Amino acid sequence: SWPVAEAEGSDMVIVAGGLGLAPLRPAIYQVLAHRHLYGNVEIIYGARTPGDILYAKELEKWRGRFDTRVHVTVDTAPPEWRGVVGVVTRLISRARFEPSHTAALVCGPGVMMRFTVQELLARGVSPESIFVSMERNMQCGMGLCGHCQVGPVFVCKDGPVFPYSRVQAWFDRREV
Repeated sequence: SWPVAEAEGSDMVIVAGGLGLAPLRPAIYQVLAHRHLYGNVEIIYGARTPGDILYAKELEKWRGRFDTRVHVTVDTAPPEWRGVVGVVTRLISRARFEPSHTAALVCGPGVMMRFTVQELLARGVSPESIFVSMERNMQCGMGLCGHCQVGPVFVCKDGPVFPYSRVQAWFDRREV
């Protein structure tokens, strides 16, 4: 699960790409329900098109809070779109957080997560404070078949959320 309780006292940077917002939603609700326990809270979300945005009403509700910043972008948009166009990683530079006191939660397509982690590391967030969802093609759900194995860990048994420092050697590989 997402280490929300362990991150109390820290700034929170939550980065979701596409369907990755769904698994992060419970963590966002937890943080917002106990907002006073965290520093700056930045929710960064990217979708392919405006029509692909998940939970649009909730994003607007979260954006309406004065204690949380919400950034939304799309990869491509029609001319009438008034929001940001570009990849989600471009929004990380707009986020306000103290790198040495930040927990980052990242979920989305592999390429998006890889570049998001690179951006967070470049901003000074430690690999131990970046948490990634390593959802994989799982078959047995018990660590026997090996389909979800990433290096020495089994996503089905040991995850699916890991500190980046624990999986960084295998993070870019599709099959290990």
